[in-house]
Amino acid sequence: MAQISMQVISVDKDKVVLQGQRASACTSCASKSSCLTVNPESPNLLNAEFSATQGLELGQNITLNCQDSFLLKAILAALMPALFGLISFALITNQLLFFLEPSLLDIACAGFACLGFVLGLLVSRRLSRGLASELRNKLSLKPTP
Repeated sequence: MAQISMQVISVDKDKVVLQGQRASACTSCASKSSCLTVNPESPNLLNAEFSATQGLELGQNITLNCQDSFLLKAILAALMPALFGLISFALITNQLLFFLEPSLLDIACAGFACLGFVLGLLVSRRLSRGLASELRNKLSLKPTP
């Protein structure tokens, strides 16, 4: 089970903002400068926002737990449709337009591969909507003693 220790830094009636120490793998990551969850002012801290949860107080330490199977499912839903679209559209184009000159075939395959990738991203986005509602059941916030 994946877990991270976080602290409540803001409590409103609509949302709770948590902050925790980023994992050691994040500090050595080459793409941390473009990561959406990295705050440029404090790159070692991870921020998370949740709809208001009963019983959380400002400054309280909590443990955020998530089932590994759900994380794997979310990763597959985000990546597999785009990868499948990219590869399958390129292969299908290559098989259907085999009669074109090699240079034109390469351009056609690249264009249709991009189209497959974009369609895969749209499918991923649609799949992630269903996962967002499932996240409420798979994610647990527990006060740290």
